[in-house]
Amino acid sequence: MVRISVDLPEELARRLHLVAGETQSTPEALLREAAEAMLADRDALARSIARGRADADAGRVASHDEVMAELDAWVEDLEARQRAAS
Repeated sequence: MVRISVDLPEELARRLHLVAGETQSTPEALLREAAEAMLADRDALARSIARGRADADAGRVASHDEVMAELDAWVEDLEARQRAAS
């Protein structure tokens, strides 16, 4: 395991210690969890972008007008359901 040291503003450190106490954890564990979550999010975003690029390269795209028509139909359906429920 590698140790990384980080300087935090006092207010952030205070809040981190507070949450650690409330969750029966440690500031170090909370920071490790936050780093893991951030990196997982970045990896998921990179995979999503790669899939989108592959779809675009393969011609699996919809025009702006097609997307807007689908969204308009969706909104109209929701509004009709709300009116019917009232």
